[in-house]
Amino acid sequence: MHYQGYKNMNIKTIQKQITTLVLLVILIVSFSSCSEKLSPEMQKLSNQRELLKLNTELNNLNISLETELSKVNDLVRDVKEANDEASKSADEAKSLSDELAEKPRDSKLASKVEQASRRATKDAKQAEKFNSKLGDTNDNVKEYQDEISNVKSKLEALQTKIEFVPSEKE
Repeated sequence: MHYQGYKNMNIKTIQKQITTLVLLVILIVSFSSCSEKLSPEMQKLSNQRELLKLNTELNNLNISLETELSKVNDLVRDVKEANDEASKSADEAKSLSDELAEKPRDSKLASKVEQASRRATKDAKQAEKFNSKLGDTNDNVKEYQDEISNVKSKLEALQTKIEFVPSEKE
């Protein structure tokens, strides 16, 4: 019994090849069915990894926010001091200027008015500088708060997604 395509093969060899082929098909089918069962678990793990990444980002943003809030507290104190100093300097310059108006020929008083005016200008510039820094820092705080809000909403969406991933229990 010689078949044309299998001249040198005997029946046992053909049976072994068929058995091997059947086992290979069974193996492929079982792997494909297992991969479907693992897919939700793999997706869940991937989502959990993303969740950890977002939590890390959230923690870093919270640290940055706290740093900026600390700067705000320091700058508020500095602004208050600078504004008080500028106000005091301006009041002193005005007072001396009023005095000079009564005594226009007093050169010592004129010199004091000039010094007081310079000091008032310097203090006003310092107060303006601190106010500008405070405004910039408040802008940074707002940006961090917005970023934190965005990350929190992403986290909530991802947590919902993780909770609803179907899992296979055997």
